[in-house]
Amino acid sequence: MKLSQVSPKIFHPGGSRSNGSEYCRDGYEGRDSGLAAIGTLASSLNYTPSNSRLKLLLPLADPAQALNVPVVPLGAMLSAAYPLSTRPPYVLSWLNDLISAQDMMHPELLEKLVLNNFCTIPAKLILQLTTAFRNGGLCDRSGKFFYQDHLHKSKVPVLAIAGDRDLICPPEAVEETVKLIPEHLATYKVFGEPGGPHYAHYDLVGGRLAVEQVYPCIVEFLSRYDLT
Repeated sequence: MKLSQVSPKIFHPGGSRSNGSEYCRDGYEGRDSGLAAIGTLASSLNYTPSNSRLKLLLPLADPAQALNVPVVPLGAMLSAAYPLSTRPPYVLSWLNDLISAQDMMHPELLEKLVLNNFCTIPAKLILQLTTAFRNGGLCDRSGKFFYQDHLHKSKVPVLAIAGDRDLICPPEAVEETVKLIPEHLATYKVFGEPGGPHYAHYDLVGGRLAVEQVYPCIVEFLSRYDLT
């Protein structure tokens, strides 16, 4: 069974930047979301327990707001930095670790991902993201609605997947959010082994073993609740 064949009532969104809606869609005011199950990849509502490298984006928030810049050209910045991460003297080689663990992604795919996948990020989104690094976790733009406060209302089974070498959304950040979901509805899975292979942020989708290890796990979980 392919992911594309899963019922519309089965919700499987991605990852760290869309974390609010996927965890809380079933919890708003206790309303029925109409979903049968939810799967998340490397997502969290609270990064304070972790050393997430996502905080590298946060210094861009204040200047963007002060200068009234509508978007931050993340894609252009990464494209410009990419040659410095893949060619001697490799001064920005650490950027590759944010995307993929060693030997987990084909070099051509990694290059295409960096050069083509990333685009501009709305400055307001970065401002909102800063709240995920504060006590109380991610909140809406009003600063009054804290998403994690509503997870206990969830009535839908959730599969939360993390990568053992994910520097953007580390396992401890994912686990912190999973703890707030009713225990009987939460399934938490970390991919990666102590001796390897390891999974960084984008390996959960594009790593060479994702089709063999991650995708079947997702399909099995979602299919379990797909009654249509």
